[in-house]
Amino acid sequence: NRETAAVVVVVAGGRDDDDDPASSRDGGGYVRRRLLTAAVAAGEGIVPSSYDESDDRWFRDVPLALSLAIGSDAFFSSVPNRNITSSSSPHGGGGGGRDLRVLLVITSLVEYDRGTRGTTLGRDRLMEIVLPQIVLSVESMSDRGWAVDVYLILGYPSLEPNRRRVVRDALPITVGLEIWEDAIPLHYAKTYNKERPGNDQRLTTADHALSRQHRYVLRDKLPYYDFFACFEDDMRITANHVINFLEISASIKRIHDSAEASPDRHAHVVVAEHHRSDNGGNNRTARAPRHRPNDGASVGNDVANDPISAEHVRRLFPGFIRVEVLDRMPDHPLRISGILDDHLFAREVPRSADAFLAGLAGESTSVLRPTACCGGDNDRDLYRPRMDEVVMWETNVQATGVREYPHPLGWVAAMPVEDRADVGSYWSGHPDVYGAMDMKRPRRLDSTLGQQAGFMATRGQIEYFHDVACPGGFLPPYDDVRHWKGDSLQRHSVEFWSGGFQVHDLIIFSVFLPVANVIYDGGLKLFGQCFLNRILSLDPKKFERQLLYHVTNNKQRTISPRKMIRVGDYYGQLITVKERAEKFLRAEAA
Repeated sequence: NRETAAVVVVVAGGRDDDDDPASSRDGGGYVRRRLLTAAVAAGEGIVPSSYDESDDRWFRDVPLALSLAIGSDAFFSSVPNRNITSSSSPHGGGGGGRDLRVLLVITSLVEYDRGTRGTTLGRDRLMEIVLPQIVLSVESMSDRGWAVDVYLILGYPSLEPNRRRVVRDALPITVGLEIWEDAIPLHYAKTYNKERPGNDQRLTTADHALSRQHRYVLRDKLPYYDFFACFEDDMRITANHVINFLEISASIKRIHDSAEASPDRHAHVVVAEHHRSDNGGNNRTARAPRHRPNDGASVGNDVANDPISAEHVRRLFPGFIRVEVLDRMPDHPLRISGILDDHLFAREVPRSADAFLAGLAGESTSVLRPTACCGGDNDRDLYRPRMDEVVMWETNVQATGVREYPHPLGWVAAMPVEDRADVGSYWSGHPDVYGAMDMKRPRRLDSTLGQQAGFMATRGQIEYFHDVACPGGFLPPYDDVRHWKGDSLQRHSVEFWSGGFQVHDLIIFSVFLPVANVIYDGGLKLFGQCFLNRILSLDPKKFERQLLYHVTNNKQRTISPRKMIRVGDYYGQLITVKERAEKFLRAEAA
């Protein structure tokens, strides 16, 4: 079965066991790499999800994962009679005497670029793009003492032994590796809605569904890892991204705990003494939304810091934005003077001065640091880029809102979400920033969906996706006929399966592109039918770690310049919307 059969590479230090069977025996003459974490965990008898079983699975293992990630024993000291057995980290280890176990799952459609979408025909994508980013990701995590394994899902028929050896040898000796070759599933094209294949119709490869295959890997490996990062092959993912994700998740958990403990099962923002309070001066807000939605949302567009229910807190999820660094090749169209100043909605929502620092020569620089997402060498000879060279294109301020949540989360940006799933925010267009009073908030526009090329989650969060949040399930076998209509490969594009658009309720039925990987890798299922609302912290030190570098760097030359915006300018616009929301709250309190 091409959907589930994986080609497993046994990872030995000098060569693969299938190259030389003697290498797997004692005295074979080769230094043995450790087995995959899954095997280690099974051998040590670790019981998955053994803590606080009464807690919601969204939040259950977030404290544990964060404690392991940052090397703190705070979580373990609060758990009586803990039963964790594991070897200590060669680097000092995480909290509780064991390492954070991370599985990095990467999908890669082609070994050599096809020359489409701004790529160079024949370029060695595996060696020049994919492998350097995997090594960077793994080393950033291994350096913190985490136990990291890599699972490659390849869309091409096979990986030659010598190139497989290069991949294996580029990874640290402690890192396990599995490779699934020829992983593109087969299907009958355009046979959804109970339509049967024609008598002469043949099976074809479903290129758009390559990224669905990471779900089979998750299903198989779920009990044996603490954390999973599943992304397209050209995304730079580091340990700092993981820690930031876990910190924001922990903040969401604290708000959920507060809501659960509150008599009204809502979490409340504590406001200043001079702000209005209608419950005895306890500094909690309890306002009903005033704006009436003009779409399918249950809340209006003026939800700035309203109380939030425990149910709605469970819909919050840390998001990401894909970015690129302007290359320094001659005649770059985006380096023409003023071209990036004329981006969409620059006049309606000017950037806030508070998002910039004054320079010595009168110029201003963003408070964001480019090194958080995009620092280091790359193939276009960029080193330590300036923040004004970091650009984005996946969304814009018109599709974004802001909201203040209780401590410790604070102010966040709300990324696009389907109307019926929206938990509420103060939309950048409220009340009539963009013109017509009845203008609807953009929710399904391809240009603003915020495709993030993958997702990361703890084991408990994935269990929550599958068992609670996502209709039809998040993991295979996709046999719910009512939801999947008998064929999970149909109707859904790349971004759906990657874990984003399914979960964040961005429902799109697209024409399949021959080499697209968007719906599966971008996460449209997670952030679509599963009702999760992606948020971006407006704390600059956290916001900059929610930026993911798209290292192929090809979008900047293939997308309309009007869609491109400096990330620093976008962040400045978000701060402007936050300031407008604060002004709105002051007027309400008067």
